[in-house]
Amino acid sequence: MDSKYNDILHFMEEYFPAYSLHAQTLETQHIMDEFYAPDLIFDNGVVTSRDQWYERCLAHPNVQDKLTVEHLLIDERQNEVFAFLKTEAIERKTGQVLLEVKMNVLYCLRIKGRDIKIAEVRVFLSGDPQKAAKLIELYAIAP
Repeated sequence: MDSKYNDILHFMEEYFPAYSLHAQTLETQHIMDEFYAPDLIFDNGVVTSRDQWYERCLAHPNVQDKLTVEHLLIDERQNEVFAFLKTEAIERKTGQVLLEVKMNVLYCLRIKGRDIKIAEVRVFLSGDPQKAAKLIELYAIAP
């Protein structure tokens, strides 16, 4: 079990900076194929494929999302990771942080040997409705 736990931890430690740097740029987005299953499900079926998720990641060209891990809980038996994250919405042009939001994210993993992919993601935003509304506005997220 220790090896599987360490494999998951290493995978997640690579995932967060990769997402922040590459997922939101067309030229580098393909790097994320290393992390996401093709049939990725996001937020209980709102997104039903990796390609659809990539489109959403590009939908906010003026804002760069940066994820910072505050704490990870790894369940190697259920192939799940629960992450307490800080996300910053950063204006690309100026580098100014427009919004900081705390969120909890459940990552359901598909693991075959040492190959790990994120198969499902469920996001639970901060309880602050004003921050959630601002996040939706900044990222042009359809309600």
